[in-house]
Amino acid sequence: MRASRAIAGVLLCALASCRSAPPAEIPAEPENPSSSESETEADAPSSESAPPPPPTNSYLAQLPPEATNQLVDLGINIVIPTYLPPNMTLANYGVGEKEAGVGGGPYYWLVYRDDQNRCFSIEYTSGGIGGISLENQEPLNNDLFDDDYSLYHGKFPNGDVGELPESDLFTDWLEGEDGFYRLVGAGLVNAQDYGQGDCSNISVKEAIAVAESLSYLPIDIKTLDLIPPASDLPE
Repeated sequence: MRASRAIAGVLLCALASCRSAPPAEIPAEPENPSSSESETEADAPSSESAPPPPPTNSYLAQLPPEATNQLVDLGINIVIPTYLPPNMTLANYGVGEKEAGVGGGPYYWLVYRDDQNRCFSIEYTSGGIGGISLENQEPLNNDLFDDDYSLYHGKFPNGDVGELPESDLFTDWLEGEDGFYRLVGAGLVNAQDYGQGDCSNISVKEAIAVAESLSYLPIDIKTLDLIPPASDLPE
């Protein structure tokens, strides 16, 4: 009898173990790699879509193609700034030829202005220049021109009376192969028919950096693409 009870207990224990054992896990079906890849490819943008046009201020020296072509048509070496202070954009420009005579021949000017109404201009003339100076003088180091040029800043002299109250800045006329180039500040920009008004000057440090960055526009480029990254202002 005891043996029968022992056998029955073993059977009940085995039966209970079978009922309490967790069900075997069913392995998940592997993902379909081809389906995932096809979805990724479908989401990717088409390489055939045309890129957006460059912004208007993304050209070399901020010159749009139409301005570049007009300058190149003058048939002279075009000097442009390769450094511009932050937020400085091309506000206006002029290209043409003056009647023959003193100061005659081709000319151009490029006026740059920022969001704080600070401005300057790069000017070119084929001749008829004169020399003026201000109370302060800083030497310029530009690889394109000789070392004997300066940036002037401060007030205009007024003969033996003293100095005029307005302050300004400008460089010497820098002599190149085809004529003379210079940078002028807000006073001269405001005084000329450049379509600007109420301009104030950039700093002397920035003016020196712009003047020392002047370089010839590549003669084999008619219409320009994106400008390379601008260099930082020298320390």
